[in-house]
Amino acid sequence: MTSGASRLFQHQTRSLPPSHPFHTIYKHLIARENNWISAQWMTERPGGSDVHNSETVATYSPLPTKTGEHGTVEEGDYLVSGFKWFCSATDCDIALMLAKTETGKLSLFVAPTKLTAAEPSAQAPSGKTRNVTNGIRIHRLKTKMGTKELPTAELELRRVRAHLVGPLDRGIPTIATLLNVTRTHNFVTALSCWRRSMGIAKAFARARTTIEQPLWLFPMHLRLFAAMELRFHGLLHLAFFTTACLSFVDNGYPVSQGWSASNAYASLPEKDEIVVVLRALTATTKAVVCKTSNSAMQECQEAMGGVGYMDEPDEPEWNISRLMRDTAANMTWEGTTNVLASEVVRHLVKGGNLDLVSRWLMRVIGEIEDEAMNAALQAAWSVLEGKLRAEKDLGDVLAEGREIMFSFAWTVSGVLLAHDAQRDGDEIAGEVARRWVLDAEGGVGEFVLRDVVYREGKRRAGAEIDTGRANWDCRLAWGTDLPEGERVKGYREMKL
Repeated sequence: MTSGASRLFQHQTRSLPPSHPFHTIYKHLIARENNWISAQWMTERPGGSDVHNSETVATYSPLPTKTGEHGTVEEGDYLVSGFKWFCSATDCDIALMLAKTETGKLSLFVAPTKLTAAEPSAQAPSGKTRNVTNGIRIHRLKTKMGTKELPTAELELRRVRAHLVGPLDRGIPTIATLLNVTRTHNFVTALSCWRRSMGIAKAFARARTTIEQPLWLFPMHLRLFAAMELRFHGLLHLAFFTTACLSFVDNGYPVSQGWSASNAYASLPEKDEIVVVLRALTATTKAVVCKTSNSAMQECQEAMGGVGYMDEPDEPEWNISRLMRDTAANMTWEGTTNVLASEVVRHLVKGGNLDLVSRWLMRVIGEIEDEAMNAALQAAWSVLEGKLRAEKDLGDVLAEGREIMFSFAWTVSGVLLAHDAQRDGDEIAGEVARRWVLDAEGGVGEFVLRDVVYREGKRRAGAEIDTGRANWDCRLAWGTDLPEGERVKGYREMKL
């Protein structure tokens, strides 16, 4: 949340004079020492994900006198009152919150959680100061399934002095600048916990022997880890690509070094496409990665049997249960799967956004040299684009929102994997791309549109898939060929 707030205020300060307090906020948020922590308090009892139902109000009430033209961080022009139902980082220094002004529309505000007040004295002012609450009262701490170390509370806001952030009545578009970063933290955290869970499960398999055979060589276990590595590869590419797009939107293309999208990284959108593509990818990547990682971590837990089910705080090196509990929050925080699917669909069908996304995808698919993967991805996007362009009620399109979003993730990941294999010429990268695109083994969930991902005629022939399959499973799972003379059957032969 602090990282997201930093990006928000970085954008805000570009058009503000140096005396504006937002410069002070930004410097404290990015400081290496004595830095400020930021929170965002949006969720309310009647609203949930629908922030338009917010009951919090902001009243314009500037101080009679203030320091300089714009005042200090503590001298905002608005008083915010209401009740926020789910507030994390309650020990923060500043908080961002949505509230309705007299127009009835939402605006974004920032407030320090504490104010500086003079120390009371019986005779005369002592000149000493103390910190007092800025009208924020904690009603109770929340009891959560995971992330218990992060305090989350219900808060009453009573005349909290705050500054307006961005244009009046444009609260949601203004805070969207922050959400691109917080959602990025969401999916990167989910991927890292997933990777750690795989590391734990694979270490267990290496050390485990069952029915007098090494578990790590069991054909079914090899297939499980190979499928998991394949899924991880695809979504890792999607996550890093989304993060790269965010960087280029904020910092521009490094053309001063002779770099351009066309000669360095073929799959990067052009400058007039990237903002629209980023908006679609940020929500998509957050939803798909967080949803998929949770089910994958459950597989890792199950792969260890009873050991995986344990929740021993003294043995964090084996504790997948805690990772699962903590990572589950990522599926809800910053937008549930349904909320994000709705956001992606509405964004893609808005104005000319689909034209820009399609132009980008068709261009980069056209640059894939492998004819089979090129044809498969073109066909997949053609079907998916047709769903989005269909002349029917938006509600009918949104009914397939999850399937559309997951299919979009599968398609973009397939493009990235195909380009990765083409660029590097690496054998494993090539097998990953073929399994994802041609064999439809990406495994991004049960929500994909079947006529996009499982189209007839694009799969490899059965004999081609089966040739050396076990050895490829071993290479994907363990980075090595199957040991000669150690072919494990994975079952106990019955003696008659």
